[in-house]
Order: sequence, then structure tokens, then C-alpha cells
Amino acid sequence: MKARSFKKFFVSIALSAVLTFSTAATAFAATAQLMPVEQSAELSPEQTDIPSVDDSNAQAAGVSYLTSDSGIKQIAASENSVTVQWNPVTNAAKYAISISPFSSGSYKLLGYFDNSRNKAKINKLKAGTAYKVRITALTSSGTAISSRIAGCTTLYSSVTVKTSYASTGGYTFNMNTVNPANSISGYKVIYQSSAAHKLTTKYYTRPSFTLPLNKNTFYQVKIYPYLLLNNKRYVTTTPTTRYISMGIVLKKAGNTSSTMSVKWNKVAGANNYSVYVKYPNSSSYKKVRTTTATSFTLTNMTKNVKYGIKVIANKKVNGKTWTSASNAYTMSLTGR
Repeated sequence: MKARSFKKFFVSIALSAVLTFSTAATAFAATAQLMPVEQSAELSPEQTDIPSVDDSNAQAAGVSYLTSDSGIKQIAASENSVTVQWNPVTNAAKYAISISPFSSGSYKLLGYFDNSRNKAKINKLKAGTAYKVRITALTSSGTAISSRIAGCTTLYSSVTVKTSYASTGGYTFNMNTVNPANSISGYKVIYQSSAAHKLTTKYYTRPSFTLPLNKNTFYQVKIYPYLLLNNKRYVTTTPTTRYISMGIVLKKAGNTSSTMSVKWNKVAGANNYSVYVKYPNSSSYKKVRTTTATSFTLTNMTKNVKYGIKVIANKKVNGKTWTSASNAYTMSLTGR
């Protein structure tokens, strides 16, 4: 077959059934689809509207990626697609494009490109999933000249928070790790204070990071995973959203022979406050009041006996209540 017969884009081979692989019984989606990327064409504005990474950030992110053979690499990603580019092969008339789940060695042929193309975009893949893309160079008679493999991954549509808590200097997030670990290069975090309303954007390259937050305000935090390719961040479109606030600081506001009062600053964005008390001979805190006030008086106290108290701010968003971190205090009345 002559090379010029491949000048047009190949006829895509539809996968008519779900293929079960031997490794971990992995099922490959039957809707995988291949699309050409012109050599001279740039990515669309939607794909390229991503901040560039300076050299220091690139080094910190560790640009080592899913293992690829020389002369082939992933150059772009979305939540349902990967784009690969390869170096042209001398005497190649066409290229066969195949794909496999990352943990499997069984490839599915998607189709062919003629020798005028060296980029391929594979669509209709699963979000947050690693694949291997194999590009085989063929002569006009169909003889294989070379075969190269690139480890690729789609963007995660969202990520989950493993733990989060108020810490020294701010609020710490520990994200759940993924496999392969480098299929997420880092996290774009956008957060906004209910007091200042100013958006702040930060990029983190580790799954554990601390946001420098002020006290007495709720923050909306949006976390986007991103993938670093060719010194550009490819960021998912769907954030993981949290509402957080540092712990409330209590101050003594007076006492009598059997009562003690505490007060605190108003927390911006809070709907109300829950007061918890740990009574003598109790091992746990009991919620005793929910109030919109910024003070509370504990009554019927026994002198020289310790009581525990903590106040938590509440914020209700779309039917869900988010709570601030908590600081525990001890209250006691001394004297005869």
C-alpha cells in the first residue's frame, strides 16, 4: 500500500465490547477514541489557558513522570483524554496507535496515522486513570520498524482530603495519595476569606500543605489537582471544596462564686456557635448550647473543680454544616 493512501486520518476502529485483561481483572472502556493533532496546530484556548511554570517550580515538582521510551512523551491531558507526541521514524509510512491500562500488557489497536503526523489525542478515557500508549512505526508493506511506549494519565476529576486540621501557622491539608503517585504533579489551591473576600491562589507540589490563614473568619478552599507537562500545569475543572476556620480563642469575662463567663470574637461567615462542656468525672464533651451570641456563662460550678470548655463556629452551606477547628480550655473557680 502506498504511503500517500494514508494522507488522510485513519478510519477509527470502534471497540465493540469490553475487553477483560489478565492483570488485576482490569476492564478497558469500550469508548476509547483517537483523534489527530495537526503538527502545525496549537492547542485550543480552553486547553492552553494554564499558567506557565517557572524553573524553580518545575524543579520542585520533579518533572520525572510516568516512564516513557526515548522519543515519545505525553504532552497534554484533560479529564478524559491524553495527547502524545513522538519523534518521526525514518522510512516509516504510517504509525499504529495502541493503548493499554497502565498495569496491563494487553494493548488494543485504535488505528493508524500516516507519516505526516507525529501527535495523537486519545479521547473518551476514564478520569484519573493511567494508561500506556504504544506507537509502532510501520513500512508501507506493514513491517514494524520500531515500537515505543509512553506512560500517560488523564486528569483526576477531583481529589479527596485524607485529613485536615488547624496547625501552627495555618491550616494543614493531607491529600489522599494516588497510584501511580506522579499521576498528580501537585495541587492548585484557591482560598477566600469571609472577612476580606480576596481570592488567593497557591500551588503545592506535595500532598501535604499548610495554608496561612487568619483567625476569626471562615475560608472557602477549593483544591484542584494538576499535571505538569512540558512546563505547563494542566488543571482539572472540578474542585474539592471545603469551608474551614481556625479555632476560637476564649477570654475570661468575669465570674461569681458559682459561675464563670467567657467571650470570643465574632467569626466572619459563621451562622452560630456551639458550646461544649466537659463536666467533672466525665471523659467527653457535651454540647450544652448553640447560640448566635459571642459569650457564654457556665453556671452551678463547684469551687476548686475543673471544667472543660470549647466553642466551635458553624457555617451552613447548601444544607451542610461546616465547623471550625476547636481549642479546649479549662475553667475553675478557686476559693473556699
